[in-house]
Amino acid sequence: MKYLLTAFCAILMFSCSDDEPNDPPVSDVADRTVIVYISAENSLSSYASANLNDMAEASKQLNNRQKLVVFYDDRNASIMPYIAEVKNGEVVKDEGKVFAEDFYASDPEKMQEILSYIMEAYPAKSYALDLWGHASGWFVTNDTIATTRNMARPKHRAYGIDNGKNTSSNSGMWINIPTMAKVFSSLPHSFKFIFSDCCFFQCVESAYELKDCTEYIIASPSEVPGEGIAYKEVIPLLFSTSSDFYKGIVDKWAEYTSYGEKGLPISVIRTSEAERFAQATSIIYPELIKHDDFDGKRLVYYGRFIDDNGKRARGYYDPMNIIYEYASENPAFAEWKDALKAFVPYSVSAKGWIQNTGVDFSSFDINENTFSGISMFIPQPMYDSMTPNPNETIKDFKWAKAVGMK
Repeated sequence: MKYLLTAFCAILMFSCSDDEPNDPPVSDVADRTVIVYISAENSLSSYASANLNDMAEASKQLNNRQKLVVFYDDRNASIMPYIAEVKNGEVVKDEGKVFAEDFYASDPEKMQEILSYIMEAYPAKSYALDLWGHASGWFVTNDTIATTRNMARPKHRAYGIDNGKNTSSNSGMWINIPTMAKVFSSLPHSFKFIFSDCCFFQCVESAYELKDCTEYIIASPSEVPGEGIAYKEVIPLLFSTSSDFYKGIVDKWAEYTSYGEKGLPISVIRTSEAERFAQATSIIYPELIKHDDFDGKRLVYYGRFIDDNGKRARGYYDPMNIIYEYASENPAFAEWKDALKAFVPYSVSAKGWIQNTGVDFSSFDINENTFSGISMFIPQPMYDSMTPNPNETIKDFKWAKAVGMK
């Protein structure tokens, strides 16, 4: 009986081992897998291949513990969307996941399928995501994304327009931020950080929606140059494991887009501080909605909302600037500033961003009272004439509830 008991215990100990039979060998697990999701079946298509070439060049600096994996979809009708590992200067297409036909890169089911596959096929201790493509922050227009089997039809416009026609048209399908958050939450792993090489992504509404999917968000609150970032220099920085890894990424991106005093505002959001920032904002929020259209103040904004009929209105306001102008006498202002500093641990400012193609950006004097590096929406009467009305569509976001909009 003693020997039977010993044998049984040995079997039990073996069956409770941390190494499941299907787990990859430890030697095959990278320190980090960086996923670049390129949605370029739109007007950015002409930049995609050049950026991919730069990534390939940058991959020569990576070691075998650093995996760079790309999902690529552009307007080339002769090449189906594909997944590839970029290593040793080459783009090596993945043979384990081959797509026989074109599809919308913005389809949430496809995005979930692609990201899950990459995480399983290229396992790592941590994961990061680079979103490459068009974006419009949280701003809502009429339904534009395809209906899917497992998710209700979304209502928001946000990232990755795909025209589905293999052209450079920007009329097509988007994925909205709340739906994107659902996709990311369903993945096998969360992200260390999300890096966004697209316009208007660094808004508090999107960050609050994605707070449980990633530790950090690195992005710009304004429009960004169509040619992308300095991928040859930035790619190696995406694998840094230092506690302030984001500084190198932000500084290099800012350097690449700097033209004297003009350049690109960029910031880092630490999502673990999102709840504190929301709580601090909710206390001050009643002070902000007392004012109609912010009359009498010259406020900092990072772009204009454009509705379905082409109507424009200033949006993407800097919260530091608005709250300083309208609520700096509030007793809660000091705590709000501390919460903001914790929420946005690093940023670089720019006095104005000008591009030959005409990037819409408000020039302003940089100081501690005008710049935070993120944007925030405040409902105002001027938006009531837009279709759809942002004063109503914002209520679909978790941020609205967190600060007391509804």
